[in-house]
Amino acid sequence: MRVVLCSHSSLYSSRVLEALLAAPGVELVGIVNSTRVLTARGAPAQDIARLLRRSGLRYALHLWLATSAYELLAPRRRLQARARTLGVPVLDTPDINAAEGLDFVRELAPDLCLSAYFNQIVRPPLLGLPRLGCINIHPSLLPHNRGVDPLFYARLRGETEGGVTVHRLDAELDTGPILRQRTCELDHGESLMAGYDRLFRLGAELAVEAIAELEAGATGRAQQGEGNYDGWPGREDTARVRGLLGLKDYLRTVRRP
Repeated sequence: MRVVLCSHSSLYSSRVLEALLAAPGVELVGIVNSTRVLTARGAPAQDIARLLRRSGLRYALHLWLATSAYELLAPRRRLQARARTLGVPVLDTPDINAAEGLDFVRELAPDLCLSAYFNQIVRPPLLGLPRLGCINIHPSLLPHNRGVDPLFYARLRGETEGGVTVHRLDAELDTGPILRQRTCELDHGESLMAGYDRLFRLGAELAVEAIAELEAGATGRAQQGEGNYDGWPGREDTARVRGLLGLKDYLRTVRRP
């Protein structure tokens, strides 16, 4: 199975990458790395300023620790470094749906695109380029907690049960048919990063299982219920959530192979 991974270089993308590399019957043929902060056309400095105004410094640091700070502390495990070691082509882009992204995926001729911690919406015609379509790892029990930071909102709402979903991508956000789903307990005593690390590890396992079933014709089941969607949190909400910056927990998580 020829697979293209679509992600944003981070602790979580490294977990999914290693799971794909270890999976029998999976050949990683390319990586699309998102370089955007918030929007495809926004300058990074402007997008960071917008995020700070909306969500505050603690929340911005929470995102930075999982991405740029992780690359500094574990440079050999960042997406681009691992890809160079493996000889896998990488496209760095703020918009996978632009001509450059379409050409990159088309030339690789993948059977499947797997999206994980990817801050872009994959749209037609790219959705139809892979032979078996596109799937995504989402760290919640869809259709509950759709959106950009589902574990944050689960903490905000005091939820003790969560999980992860592997679903097909369609033209909307987090709405496609469910291929695999698993429930797990949410630990409010761990950092948000450690929680996401656990969910993406589980999601990577489920994705590998789903990939094996797709070749056999698995189509998934429709999501049940309307669900809910959350955008970027506001300052009042980020002030109420514990575990955004668990530094000891963070260092232990980053060092974990």
